[in-house]
Amino acid sequence: MCKHFKYIIVNVLFILCTYVSLHAQERINVSLDKNKVFIGDIVKFTIKVQLPQNAQISAAQNFDFADFDIISSDIDRVSDAENSYELKFNVAAYKIGTLTLNQLAVFYINSDGTDNLFFTPEAQIEVISIVGNETVQDIKDIKALKKLKVKPIYIFLTIIALVLLIICAIFVAKAVAGLIRKPKRLETDSKTRALDALSNLYKNRNGVSARIFYYKMSEILRTYASERYNFNAMRMTTSEFFGKVKTFIPEEINVEFENYLKIFNLARYANFTPSKIEIENNYNFTKKLLELL
Repeated sequence: MCKHFKYIIVNVLFILCTYVSLHAQERINVSLDKNKVFIGDIVKFTIKVQLPQNAQISAAQNFDFADFDIISSDIDRVSDAENSYELKFNVAAYKIGTLTLNQLAVFYINSDGTDNLFFTPEAQIEVISIVGNETVQDIKDIKALKKLKVKPIYIFLTIIALVLLIICAIFVAKAVAGLIRKPKRLETDSKTRALDALSNLYKNRNGVSARIFYYKMSEILRTYASERYNFNAMRMTTSEFFGKVKTFIPEEINVEFENYLKIFNLARYANFTPSKIEIENNYNFTKKLLELL
């Protein structure tokens, strides 16, 4: 009888401990305002958590996401009754691909003064490039095409015009061929595309923030270096990129190149805004690098 009684007591205590443990766990969920963005775009990442009663999140904490810059962050207490909090982050990616917002360790203080922590779930974002075919957007509200009625006389005149145009083109081609031995091929190579993209970005620099401008300028340089030397610069850290590219440029500008990359890193944060002269100098140095590579 005594043994059975002890067995019952142990089981009751086990059930009570399990119940208390389950109800003491934090309830956590995360949300993103966007799941697919261009490089440098700001994404709002929100973590909602319900803590045990009278527990408080520690204010002084350092958060970090491996593939993202944290532009700003905030911790708000949403409800006293449920003791729920919201951790809000504005983040921006400086790489392309399917990137992961890694788990964060968040510390809080229990009602009895003891320390505790919880881990946030991971979230994924697809980051795409502004250089290339991915800039084309899907337009949803295009109206259906109308059928055009064309009279036969217009078709006949169009054919005559095309024939005359072809004949004129043949005569022009023969005349040009007589002036030069070998016609020059007009082709847009990767360096020309990169220089054109950089020029257009600089012309429209007043329409974007300095941080976004530096993101785009860095992307143009890294994209060209990737195509020219067959390596994936977009997935490299700043130090890895410097170590790879410095072997392809004159040694005497390596120090200037390293300082230039440091300015790019600083410009990604809201607390640093380059002057107009610095922006112009960095644009000219980017152009110089594209021409040297």
